[in-house]
Amino acid sequence: MQEKLAELATWREGINAHLTAAIVMGKRSDSGLLMPDQSLLMTGRYHAISNLPRMMHICRELMGGQIYVTPDIATFEASETKPWLQKFYSINDVWAAEDRRKLLAFARDLLNSDYAGHRLTFQLFAQSPPFAHLAAIYRNFDWANALKTTQRCAGLSDRIWAGQQPHIT
Repeated sequence: MQEKLAELATWREGINAHLTAAIVMGKRSDSGLLMPDQSLLMTGRYHAISNLPRMMHICRELMGGQIYVTPDIATFEASETKPWLQKFYSINDVWAAEDRRKLLAFARDLLNSDYAGHRLTFQLFAQSPPFAHLAAIYRNFDWANALKTTQRCAGLSDRIWAGQQPHIT
């Protein structure tokens, strides 16, 4: 369980790190507006959308079968079933049946409902499909800097460029 929670936290922190870095490393546009670093912004967006289905699956695993078998509110309020559900859905004095039902219904809505499927598809394709994000990352990444860093770290001479500056097209 701790490993699954840590993976969810890592995903969330990765999104936050990309967004924070994109803002911090942003540059002023010709009109004087702050523009987030596009490479960091695009890689953060791709990190978020490409891992979203896995993170939803981890949440399902953490919830177990409870989100599938928890009755609807009408069953919780029905006079015949209410006493039983109050008894068996209450964990202790702090976690009473109603709060647990609300949490499980919330999880079901976010993970397993028509709404969840719609939202997942929206997140994956609303701004553009994942392959378009990768194309934007490719266009915005500073390839020349990566090549120069590799040259420096490997101790390569300038001869490798054969009179050309490093670039990717």
